[in-house]
Amino acid sequence: MVDLGPLLAKHAAGTLAFHDTMPIQKHDKREVIGWLHMDTGIHTKAINEDAAMASLLHDNQSLVKGDTLVDVIKCEKDPQNRMLRWGIASDTALRQLQGTTLKLRITTTSGKVKSTTLMSFQLTLPHALDGFYMDIPGGLQGLFEERLLFETLQRLEPRFLWGMYTSVSATTGLAGSRYRIHFLGSELPSTMLLDGRMVEEFIFRGRCLRVYGRGWFFRDKRLARLDLDAIAASTDHAKPSTHPPHPTTAPQATPAKRQKTATKDPNAWTDVRRKTPSVAPAPYPVHLHGRPWASPNAFAALHERWTVGHAVHRADHDGVSFETIIPEATASDSDPVHHTAGEYVTCPKPHKGKISHVEVPLDDLIAELQSLEAKSTVAIHHHASHVEAAVRGSEVNLAVLVNTGRVDSTCTFMERHPEDFGIQLHHLFASDRPTFELFLRQRLLHRWLRVTWGGSASFDQLYTKSFGTKMSRDSVAELFRALQRSDTLEPITCETDDGDELTLSRFDLELVLALAEVLVAAHSPLYYASDAAIMVSTGSSIEAIPTHRGLRSLQAPTMLNVLMTTRMGEELWRLMETMFSGDDDMHRVMVYLADIHASGYIDISCIGTTRWNQDSGRFVVDIGQNNESATQFDVSTATPGVGLQY
Repeated sequence: MVDLGPLLAKHAAGTLAFHDTMPIQKHDKREVIGWLHMDTGIHTKAINEDAAMASLLHDNQSLVKGDTLVDVIKCEKDPQNRMLRWGIASDTALRQLQGTTLKLRITTTSGKVKSTTLMSFQLTLPHALDGFYMDIPGGLQGLFEERLLFETLQRLEPRFLWGMYTSVSATTGLAGSRYRIHFLGSELPSTMLLDGRMVEEFIFRGRCLRVYGRGWFFRDKRLARLDLDAIAASTDHAKPSTHPPHPTTAPQATPAKRQKTATKDPNAWTDVRRKTPSVAPAPYPVHLHGRPWASPNAFAALHERWTVGHAVHRADHDGVSFETIIPEATASDSDPVHHTAGEYVTCPKPHKGKISHVEVPLDDLIAELQSLEAKSTVAIHHHASHVEAAVRGSEVNLAVLVNTGRVDSTCTFMERHPEDFGIQLHHLFASDRPTFELFLRQRLLHRWLRVTWGGSASFDQLYTKSFGTKMSRDSVAELFRALQRSDTLEPITCETDDGDELTLSRFDLELVLALAEVLVAAHSPLYYASDAAIMVSTGSSIEAIPTHRGLRSLQAPTMLNVLMTTRMGEELWRLMETMFSGDDDMHRVMVYLADIHASGYIDISCIGTTRWNQDSGRFVVDIGQNNESATQFDVSTATPGVGLQY
């Protein structure tokens, strides 16, 4: 027996701590870094954990190295799923044991005789569907309800994965009624807890759907209900509201502070010390891998407090008309259900040429919306004067910037003088279409190369490093001709309800998104610059692209979300339809994009981002790409312009 005298003495003295117990603990002190599952089937109930651990270590030494078996430090029996779970303490052992077949001694009973048999079982990695799930025995009514439930739960719970019917015929697709909702991880999501009880009933489309969670039981007949209809309504519809009145009572006057009357001697010596440079701490914590992109109730709390609409303001001067779409951030006057304390949303922040993902508290996003309200008032007041100044004369010529390839300067011009930039952009479209098309191509390349390399170097350097030549009108034209001929960017294809096949090239999709971003930057600069406004209108977090100069750009999934799902997107769509009213090719692209989106084929979050692959010398689409993995320009050793295939 272990001598517990020292522990008992410390316990009696009131000084016993956890670390005092560690020397007498016999289990391995290392952390489990991964799990492997062993499907034991009908034998699970008869397996004893002690016997299984002993058998694993002693009966498999001829199959697996001893130093690998030593890294198996945990055994858990899961009778419900008829498996054993083995905890592994090293990456090497996890890789070596994956897929390995090991032997266990299983006790079997035949009549009154018990015998021990060696059986082989394979170790496999956990499947994504092995986590927590909730069952709806009554099922759902059609594909519309399945999609609505998916979109509602996706906004509510970051760990929600998907839903599926549990009983489906492999030959005909015939499905039963039980519908299962899967979540990532084995723990119950916090959004499915109400006062410590698991949600036992959904209010969905006016019906009460009974739900059963994995491994949970019901205490009584008082069911914990979650109103999904209210959640869907709070995110889909903007409610008109008024801003709460400001207090009218003036603060009490306080006596003036007594002032110091002594004067400093002008001849006195002054101590001069070298200032120690200090690095200011980051204002927000950096988002860590594995944490949710948003806290459970962040978007629900945001939507019940603020809505973002817009108003179109037109100014005319000397025959030139220009529209500015000014956002209208409106505070709700209803009592909020969710608190803001502890809630956060991960936002992209440019830092030293890269995008750093930080967790911004919800209160700071609300403060940004409050400041947006004041900025909108100022923008309305100065809109006409800005348009008049742009029409009278500009210090910057957009056509010259485009033709000389000054892409970074164009970004600066677009950010600092959006009305002037927008007026010149529409003038180029109407009177100099080749220069306008060159601008769009430069914009596409800017987005793609910034995703690849970041924003630390100038665009000219990125272009030369990627393609092995300096940028010119001819080199850009040749680059896009090769890109349109190649098949490296897979097109988007879907089938309509009528059986017709629609095909939209990735190049055309990127072209529309680049144009939409330029239009929103010119016609609604306040909305484009506000992360909070974009998140409120789209109902999701955003992804950004770093720039060398000017404001950050928006990645393809975020820009597509703005264009296809928001009221601001409707205004951008109207502007593009007006511009390309006589262009059959562009009209076809826009119709195809609208039809494909309406069919539900495009999953906006999974369209990925286009970037340049230096090793293969071609453009590729990365799914789930973010700028934390952008290649550092100054440390890349790839040879410029090798094997260009576009």
